[in-house]
Amino acid sequence: MPNPPRHPAPSAALLAFCNAVPNVFWSVAGLLPVSIFCYQHVARLWLYGLLAASLLMYAVPVAWFRYWQLSSGPARYRRLGVPLINQLTQHGGLINRLLRRRYPHYRHVHSRASVRALVGTSYHQERFHLALLLFFGFISLYAATRGYTGWALLILATNVGYNLYPIWLQQYLRVRLHRHL
Repeated sequence: MPNPPRHPAPSAALLAFCNAVPNVFWSVAGLLPVSIFCYQHVARLWLYGLLAASLLMYAVPVAWFRYWQLSSGPARYRRLGVPLINQLTQHGGLINRLLRRRYPHYRHVHSRASVRALVGTSYHQERFHLALLLFFGFISLYAATRGYTGWALLILATNVGYNLYPIWLQQYLRVRLHRHL
């Protein structure tokens, strides 16, 4: 009979559930205003065109990301409050603290391979939020030019919280992880 592990680890299902909760919360909070506005006020041809233009961010090579990185050190990100955002996201501080109450030895990043995987994932996440940053920006401009000032401001604020800060978070994480590579 095999020996049980010395330090039990959370199951994959538990990890998926715990990390899905903040992901779903932020996705609903970020996408709901834009979705409502687009459904009620944006002509379909404009919607599809702006969405297609935004998806061009997926064609940008990863090597270009360093040109629009905010900083090569963590200080600027700290001044902007990016670590606070990291507390409230999937695989963030709050989720990790809750998991460590029951599984004290749990670490999301535990090896060089997991560091490399996290860096790769950060580029994917940044690309996703860059595409949405453009789309939300286009929709905000569309709203402003059509006289929907309140919607334009709401979508702009949502864009900062749902896209700009997560972009900075991915950059901040890579800056912090760079020393481990």
